Amino acid sequence: MVVDGEKRTGSVIPYKKIKTILDHSEGGRALLEPHRLLVRKALHDTVSHDGEDVLEWLHESVTRGTYRKEFFWGIEHLTRDAKGLLFWKEHLIGRFMLVNDEQDEKTAQRVAARCRELEAKGFPISSRALLSQEIMQAPADTPWKQALYTYAMFLTKDDRVRVAFWTKAGKAMVMLERQSNGEVLCSMSQGDASQALQKVLDNEGFECAYVNDYAAFERLIEKSGLTPEDIERALAGK
Repeated sequence: MVVDGEKRTGSVIPYKKIKTILDHSEGGRALLEPHRLLVRKALHDTVSHDGEDVLEWLHESVTRGTYRKEFFWGIEHLTRDAKGLLFWKEHLIGRFMLVNDEQDEKTAQRVAARCRELEAKGFPISSRALLSQEIMQAPADTPWKQALYTYAMFLTKDDRVRVAFWTKAGKAMVMLERQSNGEVLCSMSQGDASQALQKVLDNEGFECAYVNDYAAFERLIEKSGLTPEDIERALAGK
């Protein structure tokens, strides 16, 4: 929705307020459909007293940045703020770029369905989880929940499997490998984690083993010989 010039609205709401609503909602595209239609109507026609009240509320909420409290596409618990950030309840999912109404609604419905599925399994909701086939396919009673949410990469060499995990801060990496004597080799990346990975690939002859579903993840993590307790201790710095 695009407006320009010094038009006058048909309602008693000043045009400047209508323009402010549009300026703070990506030209109206970030508004729920009923609100977008109301703003369009106010530009060209009169609106009811109830409509005027809604427009006043819209003006206040978009300028304060609280409009995300409205459910996105009417989907309970799914909200999108004026900056384009998408939330499921209090969980930040990521930035949601608007395309068109039909595609936006389908994507929103798909995101909400995945969030409900994660909640039903008792899994944390995050952008990583929503994009991960391994996490989405994992059974609720998987012993590998922490590993699923923190692993960065599987590295293989012959029968050896070394697993790289992100630390809680997400800025460093710990690599674990169970040795032939049963002990767990634990090495923490220093500095750039990507450089540490590349060093293992270049200098130690390991290769990346790509994972795209839970079955592949489970097969490799079990082949590594690591236990959930090994991973928990390493990530806790013990």
